Amino acid sequence: QVLHSLCPCSEPKAFNDSPDECELNKFDDMMALLTAEVEDFQQVLAVDRNFNIFTRLWCVAELVQAYISHIPQRVCLLSEQVLDM
Repeated sequence: QVLHSLCPCSEPKAFNDSPDECELNKFDDMMALLTAEVEDFQQVLAVDRNFNIFTRLWCVAELVQAYISHIPQRVCLLSEQVLDM
């Protein structure tokens, strides 16, 4: 059973079984590099109207990694009214 379909483009796909070519396993290294190389590097979190960003594992992983790495985080909301429930 396929949980998620692959991108239909003709580009070759590289997964964790090909660690040098794979882009999935370099996330925390890239954040560490940006933190070290980019002055005042920070994460800007653009929150969608329905807060769907928090249902996406990759997005949550970015937030956690930024927190663990002490990367400053800023939150942008559509408006303060989205907080009124």
